[in-house]
Amino acid sequence: MLSQRGQVSDPAGNIRPSVPPGLGETLEYAQTKVGELPLGELRAAGVHRTPLEYYLVGTYPPLKYLRDIEEDEVYAGLTPSQNLYLHLPFCEQYCTFCHFYKEIRADAGRVDRYLAALREEITLAAARAPGGFTASSVYFGGGTPSYLDAAQLDGLFAHLWRHVRTGGDTEITFELHPGVVRRPDYEDRLDAIAAGGVNRWVFGIQSMDEQVLATLNRGHGRAEVYRLLELLAARDVRDLNVDLIFGLPSQTVENWYATLVELLAAGIEKFNIFPLMFKRSDPITRHYIRAPQEFPDERERLVMHYMAEYVLGHAGFTRGPVFYYSRRGEHSRQQRNKFDSIEADNLVGLGVSSFGYIGGTQYYNLCDNSAYMAAVAAGRTGVWRGHTLSAEERVRRAVMFGIRSGGVDFGALRDAFGVDGTELFAAELRRLRALGLVEVDGAHLALTDLGGAFVDGIGHLFASDEVRARVAEANERIESPASDPVDRHDYSPIGRLDLPGGIEDRHRDRAVR
Repeated sequence: MLSQRGQVSDPAGNIRPSVPPGLGETLEYAQTKVGELPLGELRAAGVHRTPLEYYLVGTYPPLKYLRDIEEDEVYAGLTPSQNLYLHLPFCEQYCTFCHFYKEIRADAGRVDRYLAALREEITLAAARAPGGFTASSVYFGGGTPSYLDAAQLDGLFAHLWRHVRTGGDTEITFELHPGVVRRPDYEDRLDAIAAGGVNRWVFGIQSMDEQVLATLNRGHGRAEVYRLLELLAARDVRDLNVDLIFGLPSQTVENWYATLVELLAAGIEKFNIFPLMFKRSDPITRHYIRAPQEFPDERERLVMHYMAEYVLGHAGFTRGPVFYYSRRGEHSRQQRNKFDSIEADNLVGLGVSSFGYIGGTQYYNLCDNSAYMAAVAAGRTGVWRGHTLSAEERVRRAVMFGIRSGGVDFGALRDAFGVDGTELFAAELRRLRALGLVEVDGAHLALTDLGGAFVDGIGHLFASDEVRARVAEANERIESPASDPVDRHDYSPIGRLDLPGGIEDRHRDRAVR
């Protein structure tokens, strides 16, 4: 649990932070927590993984399990309410850690052609929903959505809102890169984003240390962060979320602590804090293989996790879905819907390389922009691969995602799918309870404080043998993990070990067993 020590309330009852705990106090707390962890037992159980082995559960089943699929099958189960994700793949520079599909410094013509295809896919997909989409949430991600200029943004918003109904409580999220302030028209871009209806802004910072930012090729420094904060404050932006990553090259416990404290002092009230994840195609992975000593090791990564929990808890933050922290107790609706709901709100992915989950069907769009634009020009959506899950697999998926947020209601899953999860997972639950990772209260499953630090190591254990077997078969067909499109865009920990031509973890020999 996040510590609540040191909170101060104003006369209206609003939580205000006290002076943050010092570095020494924070380190002592975090190192004590890590020292108490049964890392050997957790590694033997497949829960604790080395930095290269670690990855979050982004989709289930994994891309390696999916097959070519027709869009009729994907959209057959569309629910009355949807969460929409739109991928905007353009960037000014190649951040070394980013493994999502992107194009670097595309010219205006290329961007316009892509946006025309995206608008057409919106039209085609919305036609499959009676009256068009009804959005619970909309998320513009990338890539760098703020790469678009004001006219491009205006056109995209105008088209989207012709096909998507929203309500007063619809969450509309837009990702920003601090480097946008280097563009001569940056104020026009921010005005266009605000005029488009955005009410939740996600601000990718990753670190406030100049050396770390330079190593990551981020294309911005602290000055751009503060300038953008000024601009957003001038526009009365009230829902601002900051992305941070721990485990980065050149990152130390000292500059990690400094980043947290500095951003708290700047008034940030929502953080999305992720551990660094590796993909074989990323430059940062080659950096790690070449010089692992320049990265925090697995113990230091855990220390950084507990440092963040301690500092933010002291400042009055609570954790919602794992990795998401808020001082005001409000958390991203799209993330809550993704992890909490039993498929009540579909996730509809639009644009190149997006993925979604509609009515029991996990799917991916094409992960090559030229192929994506050609498909849409031929009158099709970008749908590429997918699979419609059985009732049992839907329960497995619900558990993997549910434990990351409010927990799992096995009674509701039984009513929805006719599968008793307490029986299906009896062996897994016994093992996880014995390790102190989960609590089962009647039909409700939740993570313990210990389990929260290893949520994705726990989640992948609920995958079926059939899914694991097919992923293993797919791995045998991969000749180059660094360039294979399926491996490159497979956002799952399942089947990441011992790939042919895979990467060697030089920390592995030092791992606690």
